[in-house]
Amino acid sequence: MQRGRGLKLGLDTYSYRYAAGLWEYTPRENAAMNLDHFLQKAVELNLDGLQLADARHLDSLEYGYVSELRRKADALGLYLELGTAGTNPDHLENMVRAAHVLGSPVVRTFVGKPRPTSIEHMEQIISVAAAEIRQVLPVCERYGVALAIENHQDLTTDELLSLLEHIDSEWVGVCFDTGNPLAVLEDPLESARAFAPLVRTVHLKDYQVVARPNGFSLLGCALGDGVVDLRGILDVLGSEAPHTSLNIETYVGAHAMPALDDVYLQQFPGTPALALGRTLRLVRDRSVWEEPQMGRERGTSEEELLAGEEELVVRSVRWAEEALGRPDSGVERLGG
Repeated sequence: MQRGRGLKLGLDTYSYRYAAGLWEYTPRENAAMNLDHFLQKAVELNLDGLQLADARHLDSLEYGYVSELRRKADALGLYLELGTAGTNPDHLENMVRAAHVLGSPVVRTFVGKPRPTSIEHMEQIISVAAAEIRQVLPVCERYGVALAIENHQDLTTDELLSLLEHIDSEWVGVCFDTGNPLAVLEDPLESARAFAPLVRTVHLKDYQVVARPNGFSLLGCALGDGVVDLRGILDVLGSEAPHTSLNIETYVGAHAMPALDDVYLQQFPGTPALALGRTLRLVRDRSVWEEPQMGRERGTSEEELLAGEEELVVRSVRWAEEALGRPDSGVERLGG
């Protein structure tokens, strides 16, 4: 494994958020995917590993349970990364200890606060988050596990870089989500260039855009079917962060971005007109004419919903294998 450019290719488990049953949907007609299912799925897809998107994937933080999970992954030749949310110091310390046992070099997390309408309030959010994360640094150093803060549609590139400057530690870097800059009116390729030296792990994601009267919507799609310059981003990461992991994250659904509404724009008081103009021009030039069937979740059967998730993942793995020069993938057999 780990062929091509040297970048590792894995799967973010949020790609199966309906099948896993941990978030807003619980399968009724099918058993929810557990970690054994995810490990086998990674093997079937010929991937290098998994990023566990939520700490709830773990039934326990006890040493025996976590070490047995690591043993299973090691036996399959898979890496594991641990993900969680928030900046609560006690919780993050527990996640760092679990990551150490799991063999995960990082704990991915995010700030996750609603965007305020003033620069001063955002500076306060950043200051509080930095203070909480600094409390975790001794544990990170003790166990050799870094924190990777995601650009989670909550912070702009400059805001996340400001947070990292406040923390000022080699034990804190970035989980770069390639699609999320669009949600804060930014160019993903420019964000990749800014984050590249600090990237510890990646969510490889694409979005389509559809114009709306008050802005636009971001539509989950397979890699390569959207507007994100993924090949350009891979070139940047291959040069600046050649040993990082690329965790495919697909999404069945849509995010509304009311970018022409005053209430929405007030959440971006520091965003230059140039960034807004470029985003709206992208929507004008690249908008799909109608929302794809995959995004119409209301009223679809569970079978269709889970099949939609699977299709996006398989098509995305195919694209990534080709982009990374991994021609011997076995995914074609899965996708027909």
